[in-house]
Amino acid sequence: MHKKRIKMFYDKKILRKTFDVGKNILLYNSRLHLFSGKLRSRWSSLFIVKHVYSYGAFNIKNNNAFIVNGYHLKVYFDNFPSENEFIGFNDLVYKD
Repeated sequence: MHKKRIKMFYDKKILRKTFDVGKNILLYNSRLHLFSGKLRSRWSSLFIVKHVYSYGAFNIKNNNAFIVNGYHLKVYFDNFPSENEFIGFNDLVYKD
C-alpha cells in the first residue's frame, strides 16, 4: 500500500503537455550538454506540429519532418513585446 500511495503522489505532479496541430513549438536540443555555455539556450528554432500521435508522440516540421517525444517540446509564445519598444522613465513615475 505504501508503494501505491507514493506512486499516486508522484503521478499527480506529472504535467501532461498537449499541443494542437498547427501550433508553434520549440524543440529541446540535448546535444548542447557536451559543449554548454551558461547563457546558451538549449531550445532550438521554431517548429510546427503537423500530426499528433498517441502516447505523446508528435510529428513536427521546420525544413524536415520527424517524430519526437512530447517531453522534448515546449510551447512558443510570440506575443512578447519587441526589442524596439521603449518604455520611458516618465511613464513609470506616479503623478497626482
